Amino acid sequence: MIVRDLNPELVGAFTQADLATLDHEPESPIGQFAFHDCICGVAAFSGKPPWEHHAAGDELLFVLAGESELTVLEDSGPVTRALAPGRLVIVPQGRWHSNNAPDGVTFLYLTPREGNEHSWDDPRTDRAR
Repeated sequence: MIVRDLNPELVGAFTQADLATLDHEPESPIGQFAFHDCICGVAAFSGKPPWEHHAAGDELLFVLAGESELTVLEDSGPVTRALAPGRLVIVPQGRWHSNNAPDGVTFLYLTPREGNEHSWDDPRTDRAR
């Protein structure tokens, strides 16, 4: 059995990593754990992480605190949504996406274990080459 406490007081006390000062992915404040073919944990950060692409499955994000702007590159073009506490989003398999959280966000994630790519370069620029 895996039990993690994500009550609002504890979530509010998580330190948000400033992505502008890091050269690696920050640790999950609750650690990571497996669920089916996914790795799960909590991301607590401010700033803009690299673009992500998951070839092996959908990704689930559930916002626990703060706000983020999520951009997903759909076939019809980029779609951007504001994410606030309580918002759950499924990023479809095979879609490049990125968050921007200048004031910080904390979310629970379920990310496919295999088939992941990350890029600091905008994938739309890479495709045009």
